[in-house]
Amino acid sequence: MFLTPLFGKNGQAVRQAPWRSPDIPEEIRPSVEEMQLQRALTHVPMIYLVAIFNLLAVMILSAHEGVATVYYAWMGVFAVGCLARMIVWIRRPHVPDSAVRSQQTLRNLSIISVGVIAFLSIWSVFVIAGDKFENQMFIPMSLVFGSTCIAHCLACIKKAAVTVLLVGVIPSAVTMILVGGFDEMIMGWSMITIALLMIRFIIDSYNQIISGLIMRHTIWKQAHSDPLTGLANRRAMMNHLQLAEQSFASDGCGFAVALIDLNHFKQVNDNLGHDVGDHLLVEVASRLNQSRAAEEIVGRLGGDEFLIFMPDVVGHEKAMARATAYLSGFARPAEIAGHILTPSASVGIAVQTLDGNGTEQLLKAADSALYKMKRKGKGASRPAKPVLRNIA
Repeated sequence: MFLTPLFGKNGQAVRQAPWRSPDIPEEIRPSVEEMQLQRALTHVPMIYLVAIFNLLAVMILSAHEGVATVYYAWMGVFAVGCLARMIVWIRRPHVPDSAVRSQQTLRNLSIISVGVIAFLSIWSVFVIAGDKFENQMFIPMSLVFGSTCIAHCLACIKKAAVTVLLVGVIPSAVTMILVGGFDEMIMGWSMITIALLMIRFIIDSYNQIISGLIMRHTIWKQAHSDPLTGLANRRAMMNHLQLAEQSFASDGCGFAVALIDLNHFKQVNDNLGHDVGDHLLVEVASRLNQSRAAEEIVGRLGGDEFLIFMPDVVGHEKAMARATAYLSGFARPAEIAGHILTPSASVGIAVQTLDGNGTEQLLKAADSALYKMKRKGKGASRPAKPVLRNIA
């Protein structure tokens, strides 16, 4: 039963080993790191409390058994240091203000936890192998308790939690099996079993958390992306514009939008079919996405209409220059289903405060500019309509 998750009924290995975790898409990695940081930071005081409790318990036992003070006096200093650090931690803000600092905080927390457990594990092996303590079983059992608690606190950081268990339990358990009597040997194997079960529990918990984040992101992406082109959909673009308005109200960062409408797209659908039209939309979306700057967002509002959000653009000339660059980027021949199509489009731009305030006013201004250009017969890219040529 214990090995069932590792192997199938016929002894054949299952496709994915239980210690493997889902691959984390790069687009949700910041969310994963934020989750790890928030959970780990919440449990930091508990880690200090576990360390203090175990140190005090070992000191009391050592004094009771008449062990020379030199062998455990350092624990008192260590416990006081943990208490001071815990008080400082609780009283000061400890949420990093950048992704780099978040990663550094997680790394430091992992290194400190593993380092402390490794030091205590070495000391535990020394105690088991020596004869300074009459009740040698208490030391490794206390270490198992502490390692298990700390690993649970760090369960969201899988590698750190698993390492804490391996370093904190296995060396002492193996030493007990090798140099101890029958009771110590049985206890050593029990410790190893507990560590393995705890590792399995941590990995399963971590995998469930990651799978949940991936599923949540997938649902969000389906609700906020256009199913045909993969660009942001109308809902997502409206959200971006509303956030930009809030940012403008607080820090005055201006922005502009460009509304792009393909010329004679209905002709493509009527003459060549909607399947060819869909392929043309996908190609145009890909080319628009390739032309965007780092902070710009390209979305599809519906049909053959696209919207581009351009942050930090505060003048008509710059907005039109960026919009024209987009159109120039996709106004080149494309082979689709045996046809050569050269798409063109008309564009309308609107700049925050210059053409209106608020999402509705900006989109109305951009739409008005777009159809004014269409009525004049001046697409922002040439030719003015798609060139359709069957190459078969």
